Amino acid sequence: MYASCLCGQVKLEIKTAFISSSICHCQQCQKSHGAANVAYGVALKSEIEWLSGKKRVRKFASSERVRRGFCKDCGTNIYFYHKDHPNHLDIPLGILDSKPSITPQCHIFVKSKAQWDPILDDLPQHNESY
Repeated sequence: MYASCLCGQVKLEIKTAFISSSICHCQQCQKSHGAANVAYGVALKSEIEWLSGKKRVRKFASSERVRRGFCKDCGTNIYFYHKDHPNHLDIPLGILDSKPSITPQCHIFVKSKAQWDPILDDLPQHNESY
């Protein structure tokens, strides 16, 4: 699977299928993506190849344990990294260049979801992470 930012300067390949996928409703994701929620696929860091623009990715510590990577030119969110899972990168499914190989398996941080954003599916819902 290939992924890229809006301006096309950052490109990466995810060489294996995602381990899992979820839809996050936390306030940090709402703020950083400017959206009510974001769907992520969890990939092994060792299975991600940076094809171009890795030096254009800026890191932001959104909390003590979380780092977010984004394109310095267009602002696209490229990944979410949590220190408790050092071998993983969560990739927003919206930056994939083709349809994802996985569908989200659950909703996380639903206690923080936007009041006007109803959950209309039957996926499991977790108040925190899973």
